[in-house]
Amino acid sequence: MFSLTIAFGPGNGMWTLMWREKEKADAAWDALALAKAANAVLQISDEFGQECVSEIAAVHGAMLEDLNLSKLAHIERALHQARVQAEGQTMAESDHVLRAARARQGSAILTPGIPGNGMLR
Repeated sequence: MFSLTIAFGPGNGMWTLMWREKEKADAAWDALALAKAANAVLQISDEFGQECVSEIAAVHGAMLEDLNLSKLAHIERALHQARVQAEGQTMAESDHVLRAARARQGSAILTPGIPGNGMLR
């Protein structure tokens, strides 16, 4: 899947059109570039019933995106974050200052049956 997102200036919103095939998305990208070069009206339609007609001067930016690669990028970013958290946890566990602070705090859970730790007599 491919998407073409067109931005219409600050606060004026965006439109996103989508195609299944790269060739059709590339053709829409080329149509956008041609409209910009000729200062013409932009007219594009996608495979999902959306049609875009706009003055090209209103277009402030556009992004053509391969959604399959974007999905992989999001997954890689999430895996990276998980690795960072795991490494941070490992470093925190081996830090002598943090270990000493945890030891001073004692158990976070009240354990019945251990004197001084929640047991009533």
